[in-house]
Amino acid sequence: MTKRPYAAIVPALFALTLLAPSLHAQLPTMSDVDHGNATPAAGPLPEWDVAVVKPHASDDPSMSWRMTEDGLSLINLPLEQMLCSAWDLKPYQIEGLSGWMKSTTFDLTAKVSGENVAAYNKLSTAQRRQMLQNLLTDRFQLKTHLETKTLPIYDLVIDKSGSKLTPTTVLTPPSEEEAKAHPEKYKGSGMTMGPGLYEATAVSVRQLASQLSNAVSKPVNDTTGLTGSYDINLHYRPDDEPSTGDKADLPSIFSAVQEQLGLKLVPAKGPVETLVVDAAQKPEAN
Repeated sequence: MTKRPYAAIVPALFALTLLAPSLHAQLPTMSDVDHGNATPAAGPLPEWDVAVVKPHASDDPSMSWRMTEDGLSLINLPLEQMLCSAWDLKPYQIEGLSGWMKSTTFDLTAKVSGENVAAYNKLSTAQRRQMLQNLLTDRFQLKTHLETKTLPIYDLVIDKSGSKLTPTTVLTPPSEEEAKAHPEKYKGSGMTMGPGLYEATAVSVRQLASQLSNAVSKPVNDTTGLTGSYDINLHYRPDDEPSTGDKADLPSIFSAVQEQLGLKLVPAKGPVETLVVDAAQKPEAN
């Protein structure tokens, strides 16, 4: 398997490893990995002190997605993936992209000033997404609207044989200070993913459902009622894997979820929010 250079750093002791030459559609969104505050912070959102968006150098294959205490850095990502993080959507929930919007990749760097770092760290995940939405709308001159459609989805339920999920042994730090003081004790959560592979440490079933939606290209709604953190080890045969390929003997994603996790993907219909891009302009280096 060819490895594409990839780096990711996000808050709350989270590590991400990707194993594939092209994984734009499989990247998690900001909400998957940003353990920000659940309660929105009061007051206006901080302003970006530094905000640069430019086309990525064509001769550089490296790709990175970093979230730091004062902002974020997205390197070599297409507009589609940036929209996914900003609006907490999957690629199949975005319409209206064509031409350079799908083929060109960009570098985005955004930071708040030193005096606003404390306020930025108090923001909820939704508020951080809103800041990214505002930046993308400004720099790409976006015109968008949301539509809700009733479409096929999957409900993730516990199989009749019972859940086989393994509760994690990773400890959750009571505070960021405690985590930094004892990194050997609080090792944090992490993911390794690629075609036919999803291995994760200390993740929720909601995060699992989000990644399963990538594999089935439809929304996956977590209805298991499971609220703990789990270690996941899921191996399956991708839909586009040749019948004679290395993964030919692996089960389908549906069988793998049932056999390896004790869960089940049940076809259903439900509301699916879609972001329609009505217009966008390609930014030059700025």
